[in-house]
Amino acid sequence: MRLTSKLPSFAAAVLAAVLALPPGAASADSRPRDALSGAELKAAVQKLRVLGSVLYVAAHPDDENTALITYLESDRLLRVGYLSMTRGSGGQNLLGTETGEALGVIRTQELLAARRLDGAEQFFTRAIDFGYSKTAEETMAIWGRDRILSDVVWVIRKFRPDVIVTRFPPDERGGHGHHQASAILAREAFEAAADSTRFPEQLAHVRPWRAKRVLWNVFRVDPATRDPKLPKLLTVDVGAYNALLGRSYTELSAASRSMHKSQGFGAAERRGSVPNYLELVAGEPANADPLDGVDLGWGRVPGGRKVDAILAEAERAFDLATPHAILPILARAHAALRTLGDDLWVTLKREEVAAVMRSCAGLWLEAVALRPEASPGDTVSVSVSILNRSAGKATLAEASLGNAPGALRPLSGRSLVRNAAVEATATVTIPADAPITQPYWLREPSEKGTNVVRDASMLGLAENPPALVADFQVEIAGERIAFAVPVSFRWTDRVLGERYRPFEIVPPVTLRPERRVTLFPDARPREVRVLVQSTGKPTTGPLRLELPEGWHATPAETTITLSGDAPAAARFWVRPPAAGGSAVVTASMAVNGVRHARSAETIDYPHIPVTTLFPPAEAHFVRADVKRAGASIGYVMGSGDEVPAALEQIGYRVTPLSDDVIESGDLSRYDAIVVGIRAYNTRPRLVTLQDRLLRYVHSGGTLVVQYNTTEEALQNKLGPFPFQISRDRVTAEDAPARFSTPPHALLRQPNRIGDADFKDWVQERGLYFANPYDAKYETVLSLNDPGEKAMEGSVLYARYGKGAYIYTGLSWFRQLPAGVPGAYRLFANLVSAGKG
Repeated sequence: MRLTSKLPSFAAAVLAAVLALPPGAASADSRPRDALSGAELKAAVQKLRVLGSVLYVAAHPDDENTALITYLESDRLLRVGYLSMTRGSGGQNLLGTETGEALGVIRTQELLAARRLDGAEQFFTRAIDFGYSKTAEETMAIWGRDRILSDVVWVIRKFRPDVIVTRFPPDERGGHGHHQASAILAREAFEAAADSTRFPEQLAHVRPWRAKRVLWNVFRVDPATRDPKLPKLLTVDVGAYNALLGRSYTELSAASRSMHKSQGFGAAERRGSVPNYLELVAGEPANADPLDGVDLGWGRVPGGRKVDAILAEAERAFDLATPHAILPILARAHAALRTLGDDLWVTLKREEVAAVMRSCAGLWLEAVALRPEASPGDTVSVSVSILNRSAGKATLAEASLGNAPGALRPLSGRSLVRNAAVEATATVTIPADAPITQPYWLREPSEKGTNVVRDASMLGLAENPPALVADFQVEIAGERIAFAVPVSFRWTDRVLGERYRPFEIVPPVTLRPERRVTLFPDARPREVRVLVQSTGKPTTGPLRLELPEGWHATPAETTITLSGDAPAAARFWVRPPAAGGSAVVTASMAVNGVRHARSAETIDYPHIPVTTLFPPAEAHFVRADVKRAGASIGYVMGSGDEVPAALEQIGYRVTPLSDDVIESGDLSRYDAIVVGIRAYNTRPRLVTLQDRLLRYVHSGGTLVVQYNTTEEALQNKLGPFPFQISRDRVTAEDAPARFSTPPHALLRQPNRIGDADFKDWVQERGLYFANPYDAKYETVLSLNDPGEKAMEGSVLYARYGKGAYIYTGLSWFRQLPAGVPGAYRLFANLVSAGKG
């Protein structure tokens, strides 16, 4: 087992892992890969003789055409990669409250879950999804054109695709500015990757590469009415049926597409012909096939024909009932590949042959840590196991375990008897300088538009290499085959059964401010609690709040002692400055003279592996004079909703409202009811209960409805008077806010809102504004992006009976958790509207 910061031949390792997982079954955790079924193994044997590759390029998680990817991977048996410019951190989350960087990690894992189903590999650039962009020019300016272009060139030079396919065109037809930019960068990188004068620093690790062509995966096209002057279209049928797998590629790809669960992108399985069209963008024309002119066999590798002859023999001899019978033939192929040098295809195919041999022998290999985590300097016991489940002959030549090399020596030379496990447990020490298991792109604070990655070898990778890896050398038919197995932690869930998660290296102590945001509505001190957790070792040290000038904590420092894994809490009284403003405050603790200032955030959803993040132990302190009317709020939870915590900070008592309570409960007890973002999209019953909510307004209540998306069923249904939810939005977070003259009452009471309240907003002003709307609604603000017409549908207000109704598309779900002072003041005004 080795401690590693990178794995050699990453692409090959990924491909081997993909081959070792049945396409029909996604692993939602990090369990060791089991053997392929007979049909899947037959396809994998056939794939050994195919040496073609396609790189699909788009902007976000969910942009990829999983049907085309599945077709290319499973029908054409090509090596396929998806390069996503971003990790989707700027979107919304239908699963939970994670936003920003944590959401980007979820969507990264969802893409990897999708790739485990469709068989492709996954790559990224350093670009950050900063939210909706209306132009490619804005996107490029924020990302840094040359910086992200260099990342695309790097992936092309590493992956070396024969054909590049873009999801989007480079102009306004692509819609989102990120979409357009992805196509522009793919086209530019096609040329730059082949030019040795472009990004020459990369050439110490890769060589220039020219793909055969760039194609656009055209959408919304009718070939019968298409202008004949436009480039010729190539057609592939992604709805074709694969008799070996028993499903069509659109059926298979629906499962892959449905992994994008945080976006609510569950997909139906389509059956029957589904033509896809490809248009030449650059490079050599193709007559009928996207891979025209590409040598897809071993002829492209010097000396490769002798390997192909052996692999053809293995293909002919393969029997579904006795796959182990071709192990000697595959061993010959593996040996022959060692004589062909270090060409990328040789490296990849050696990994593929090893993975196929693993399945033919039914080998089960695992390395399980006896606890899920350890800190640098700690020791951890690891149980290592190998099992040969076939009649094939095999010997465990060697197994290694990091800095305890002798611990597994008794296993060396052991014959692997059919269905009899060879096992051992050894202890490994985590090096004192081992990096913690933080996603590599989040180890440093980001710059505007891009993640900071200090280790250039990590660029493009989807995730960190495993923290610990067990190495097995298995001898089959006289040939040594190497297998690297990531160390996992295994446990049994009473509902889900056996589960695995990656073994993690964690800080010796983590700190979490109890509240993400603490509001100081006046100059009086407020109590702030910091929760402290260790890995179980006795730990002691001083803890403090690192405060900016003008803020004061009592005590300035407190000593924390932890005797086990039970958390402790530190309490401070914090006095804010007299003036308004906000501050980002860090909690830190010194252990053995080393400063630690990270929190721990566990992401645990059934469709992706359990992942722990270690963000800075930070909290937002907001000093703002916030007045309110009323005391009690009923809250209709939406998706990814942290607004209730903000309302509690203002001083309201917040009660979540179920559909049943809305239908038959006493709503008059609430001074206001607030509907969370996308609540009507995610809670279908709400639409049928809208009359009850409007009766509550008519009787004197205040109803504040935050944005929902443009579903037809919601149009003209959410307010007392008709309005439609549009796709209008203002993406510039510093776009000027213009007030009516005189300012609307919502801007005057209980807090007088001015220009200063619209400073320091994050990512955007708002989205899904109302437009058009009935004249009975009053508008409050006028907003627009530069060069666009003014939009007034960000806040609608109407008196209805004795009460007040408000629809707002301003992005409160971003501003309130970010501690924007003016957002707290204005939102308090909306909630207080009925008391004005």
